[in-house]
Amino acid sequence: MRHSGMITGLATLLALFFLASCITTDPTLGSALVSDSQDITIQTVTIDLPLSESRTAADLQSRISSGITVGNIGSDFYSEGLMSVNPAVDSVVWGTNPVVRKIYLTFTCDSTQAMFDDQLHIPQNLYVHRLNFELDSTHINGTQARFQTAYYDPEPVSLGGSVFTGDDTWTVELKKEIGEELLRIPMETRDSAELFMKQFYGFCLRTDMPDDPRIAPDNSGRINQFDLSNSFLYLSWDYTDDDGYRKTTTTYFQLGQYFALNIYRNLRDDDASDDSLLVQGLSGSKPRIEAALLRNTIASWAQARNLPLENLVIAKATLEFPFEYGGDMHQLDHYAASLYPCKRAIVDDAYPYYAPLDELGESSVENGNLNRSLLVYKAGISFYLQDLLKKEAGSITDEDDLWLMPTLSYYNSTTGTTYYYTDNVYYSQTRLNGTSALRHPVLKLTYTLLK
Repeated sequence: MRHSGMITGLATLLALFFLASCITTDPTLGSALVSDSQDITIQTVTIDLPLSESRTAADLQSRISSGITVGNIGSDFYSEGLMSVNPAVDSVVWGTNPVVRKIYLTFTCDSTQAMFDDQLHIPQNLYVHRLNFELDSTHINGTQARFQTAYYDPEPVSLGGSVFTGDDTWTVELKKEIGEELLRIPMETRDSAELFMKQFYGFCLRTDMPDDPRIAPDNSGRINQFDLSNSFLYLSWDYTDDDGYRKTTTTYFQLGQYFALNIYRNLRDDDASDDSLLVQGLSGSKPRIEAALLRNTIASWAQARNLPLENLVIAKATLEFPFEYGGDMHQLDHYAASLYPCKRAIVDDAYPYYAPLDELGESSVENGNLNRSLLVYKAGISFYLQDLLKKEAGSITDEDDLWLMPTLSYYNSTTGTTYYYTDNVYYSQTRLNGTSALRHPVLKLTYTLLK
């Protein structure tokens, strides 16, 4: 029985083999669907990427409702934070003849950033100032694009000796006049956060700005991320109760629960050369790709090969930005996790806004992640480039330009959607190869030509 089954199986396999051998391949299958005049041959080409002079991404504003960023990195970067103040309890009664005993702020430090480990706990002077304007959506959306000293009272309200060393918390006592101002706010105003913020605008928290931004940066300094959801303003006062006794009580106020705004500044001139490109996080230096120059470069390449630009169909376009590894294991610690081209728009004729290209997040598009094995950042721009080539040369403006910027992603587990943003939270320094380097930035095209 066992042998009979083996013979039957072999016979079946032989029959299937001969049947399969009878199948023929027809190379003309589907040819009727393609016009004889169309050539769909796929070609690839590598083009040296034309890069304009690196520029700073202008002073940036970033609204992050849960925190503020305060600190500096050498003479490169500086940040200060603005925050609203509102009562945490809406039923506070000041009592009769209230007198401020003490008023102070306690901040929770969520994280710190420094270019060197020995800078993580250096002493930094921090100052608290009273704002001179109400934080609202007009500032968030950019009608006040530049943060100026006039926006806060130049005289700090924090008492002397306000030094922070990068610990988990930082507490600073304020001048009693701030508490006296709070005690004068009417009860009906304290019950409404909107009305309260019109009476008391909030605070600005800052550190010392480097004395001379023109000096060569040494990357010293520290950036502090303060968690406002766990930071509070405390007010302690004495008052007379209904029985005529003097008592002491304390209440607290929330910080930044309605508005918190970070102001980022770049403090030195752009650092760029033919040998290397510096990409700084936040408001620092960014390589810029002029759209008009990019289109002209591709047009010149096509013209040299008698290829009609209007018939060029982009299957894939990838920007590659290589960098070198010098052997220092800490070199990449401060490199951006992702670099992707962003476009710049102007809001209300004042506020510069940057956003990644819409194609970021498509499954077939390289998302600009740091590749430690190949020492390169790769970013797909296929849709952008095809649209650019369709435009008339005279219609291209600087809003079509690309800025290479660090990006962040956020995954919404409820909707299953991943969102991408420019990174307005973390500072980074990435040194890329320049246009004269052996491994220089390039544009790799996969295309076909319709004839």
